[in-house]
Amino acid sequence: MWIYVGMSSLDCFQISTLFPVKRLALFLSLICTSANGDELDLLMAMSLEELSNADISMTSAAKKEQSLSEIPAAAYVITNEMIRRSGVRSVAEALALAPGVQVTRISEFNWQVSLRGLNEVLFNKLLIMIDGRSVYSPLMSGSFWHTIDTLLEDIERIEIIRGTAGTMWGGNAANGVVNIITKNSRDTQGHYAEVAYGERSYQELNYRYGATINDKLTARAYVKGVTGDYYSINDDLWRNLRGGIRADYEDVNRQFTVQAGGYQTKSNHYWYYADFYQDPANVFTYTDIDIYSRGAYASFDWYEQTEKTDYELHLWLDANSTNEPSAQGEFYTIDVDTLGRTQLTDRHELTVGAGLRTIYRRFMDYPEELLNHVEPWGRFSNDPRGTDVILNTYAQLESQLTEKLTSTIGAKFEYFSLNDSVEFQPQARLLYTYSPRQQFWAGIGRAVVTPSFVDTKTDSYFLGNVEILGDADGDGDKEVVAIRPGIVITKANEELKNESVVTIDVGHRFAPTPSLNIDSTLFFSQYNNVRMEGNSAWECTFGECLDGSTIPNEVFILLENYSDNLDVENYGFETAIRWTPFESLTLNTSYSYIQTEATCSNHFSCDIDLTTGIKTKYNNQPSHFVSVQSLWDFAPGWQLDLWYKYKSAVDTPSPYYKEPSVSTVDLRLAWQHQPHWPRVELVVDGFGEHAYSELQGKAPIEETIYFKASWNIQ
Repeated sequence: MWIYVGMSSLDCFQISTLFPVKRLALFLSLICTSANGDELDLLMAMSLEELSNADISMTSAAKKEQSLSEIPAAAYVITNEMIRRSGVRSVAEALALAPGVQVTRISEFNWQVSLRGLNEVLFNKLLIMIDGRSVYSPLMSGSFWHTIDTLLEDIERIEIIRGTAGTMWGGNAANGVVNIITKNSRDTQGHYAEVAYGERSYQELNYRYGATINDKLTARAYVKGVTGDYYSINDDLWRNLRGGIRADYEDVNRQFTVQAGGYQTKSNHYWYYADFYQDPANVFTYTDIDIYSRGAYASFDWYEQTEKTDYELHLWLDANSTNEPSAQGEFYTIDVDTLGRTQLTDRHELTVGAGLRTIYRRFMDYPEELLNHVEPWGRFSNDPRGTDVILNTYAQLESQLTEKLTSTIGAKFEYFSLNDSVEFQPQARLLYTYSPRQQFWAGIGRAVVTPSFVDTKTDSYFLGNVEILGDADGDGDKEVVAIRPGIVITKANEELKNESVVTIDVGHRFAPTPSLNIDSTLFFSQYNNVRMEGNSAWECTFGECLDGSTIPNEVFILLENYSDNLDVENYGFETAIRWTPFESLTLNTSYSYIQTEATCSNHFSCDIDLTTGIKTKYNNQPSHFVSVQSLWDFAPGWQLDLWYKYKSAVDTPSPYYKEPSVSTVDLRLAWQHQPHWPRVELVVDGFGEHAYSELQGKAPIEETIYFKASWNIQ
């Protein structure tokens, strides 16, 4: 429901706008409950923009609209303006604006994203959603970030919850939640066109059209196309084509949204494979490979309000496939979630809900013969087809204990058919509102990682070399005397326990002035049953195998399996500061500090002096992350924006995990004469940077310059 509001100040300056009823009620309550005249004067002195900033809202914390000041958890919102003025070309890049989020660029169009944890491709402790629809891929036990995209102009905000969120969201919300909220079609009327062109063959063309069907129904459709070089060091071609539609119906007490869309990404790469049955000179064949990902989705969201109870129904389905060698296959998902929220009394609100998700998967079968076509890496399954079911039910009670103290207590039971397990995911939180400008909160929660098809049903491998050491000179020193091909095969383990985490966190929010907001969090997390290497042994050495068979070309094969023998603790501090020292200048700053300690036993990689292995990798991660975004309207119609990012070095004796610090500056210069005129932008990504890698072994990144023009015609 929407209401028209007009306010007049003493100097007769009139401002009028539209407020959502809940947001208006919050604003009025702040005025009515101000403890003294200073609080009232502060609120009344705030401009409309300052009011909007002070009352940034989100829906992901409790599945309802809340102001950040009402949330007893580490929460952050990346606004549409922050995204647009950062100059980013993808959702993943924009996440680096938030505290606690680590974004590593591994190519021009692909990224690794983690939150409070090990930054890796298969990061499985972060739930990623678009409008509440999960984009988790069971084919890789993580998210394909190059497939997570939409028209950036249509993103209203990105909501980020740091810490356990299993009670409301279930599996994979272990370290947090990222929910990409797109705009209501009511707010995207008319034509919008965007074209971009830049270095490394980068080209982008986007178009969206929104229409009003009647006074209650609006709709929009969009199409987006991107092409460019996948790597800065060669001309591997990347293409991304996607589109979608959305319709929104709004009545007094009823609202529903329908969405549908699809995508296809394709990249061409230099590739090779080995046939070990050939003579040594012809083992390797060099070729090209086209890697594609395809997907389609549809969703329906229904909201109904009655006098005391709100009801919600969410239904979505999707289909996805890829031929990427480590995740080759397809999966189909149907998800249904229901929710009811009741005001039991003036001080108590109860939310109950339930959900069902069914996933049908089809993966690559084991080949009849592996050694005649061994790619650099791959994955196969002895159980390639199956259907997995996830069931859940939950309840959460929010209570106003005193005028300043509120509590949140909830729990979820979740059943996973993949390993026939039931998990309990509770949370308890307190919020103390010292004043409208200052709040303290604390919480504890438990969450689990969704059991992985990758760990329990698939075997992976990678191709490498084995160095043979010997005393060639007779002086007693070991040196490499021969090199033989080697294959490391990691076998599935169906006995794995579910990964879990318990997190304790405390936070403080303080807005000493309307132009300054400070949000800080301390946290400690304990992880159990974390995945690592299991038992390993040489199956074949110099082509002679334990079963008596012989492999040509003296191939070595090492067999290992997945284990849940790793325990991890981490703790840290996060802060986000939004400061507007002048009307024309805003600074969005975030800083994160994290320390991680992993322990394990009964495996050679648990040796304290070992320089490789997942335990060593966990213990050698960057500790400091800084992001400073400067938004400057330096002249009428002109904007100059800078974004500084810093990641600390990893100083370790291990040569495999030693990393230099990385500091980059992005620059955006934009001009728009009037709101209805086209906007023209120059963006420099990595200003002045020569080739560098954000992670050891990944492709180098260089300065990239591109131009963009966009036009919004109402």
